[in-house]
Amino acid sequence: MLWYKAWLETRSRFLTCLATLTIFCTVFVGHAQGLMRPVWKTDYNRLLFVNQQFVVIMWILAVVLLGMGGIVRERAIGTSTLTLSLPVSRARLLGIRVGMGVLEAIALAVVPWTTIVLVSSLSRMPIVITQVGFYVLLLIGGGLAYFAMAVLVSSLIEGEYTAPAVAFGLVLLTAIVFDAWLRPFNLWRLVSGDFSIDRNTFLLSKHLPWPGILGSLCAAALMLFAAVKLIQKREF
Repeated sequence: MLWYKAWLETRSRFLTCLATLTIFCTVFVGHAQGLMRPVWKTDYNRLLFVNQQFVVIMWILAVVLLGMGGIVRERAIGTSTLTLSLPVSRARLLGIRVGMGVLEAIALAVVPWTTIVLVSSLSRMPIVITQVGFYVLLLIGGGLAYFAMAVLVSSLIEGEYTAPAVAFGLVLLTAIVFDAWLRPFNLWRLVSGDFSIDRNTFLLSKHLPWPGILGSLCAAALMLFAAVKLIQKREF
């Protein structure tokens, strides 16, 4: 029941984002293939790298939206009483919400790239499956910190539009600040593959930035833990 409730709360945002990402990847890659001459096929890896840059933007926006909601939002619109009356702890409510969000975030990474593989196979383009797996791994492994940040913000701030505005502002601010002064730790560049790409072949290195990925996952876990503690202590 709780999982179904979490699905109902997020399905419209999830399905809209999934359709947008999938259609974009299909059109973008398919159109670019049509413009390529036979001698340009060696540049197909560059096309996939450029596609990842656009996917990262839309995927991060999508997971931030998926991180919105929960008891604090329900309190703001006056519907939290029913949720809090359920015979489950607040930690379990938040845990199920996070679990559903993580599954949806994974789907938002896997489905569009699976579509690209299908489009490339039909067009007989030289796509490397391991490269697709690397892109998906970077997106999920590094990018879940953005989802966790959105959950934390939505646990702190009430309001239908205030919480998303703050979350999107933090995404933009951290990208600018880290790129200017702490570029080696810029999560956005990690997720987009900028730290792993070979500028000559445009193939991702087999030695992925595991410290950065693990660091991002640890940061995500800490933010989710903080969100649980905030929800448990908050008065409703």
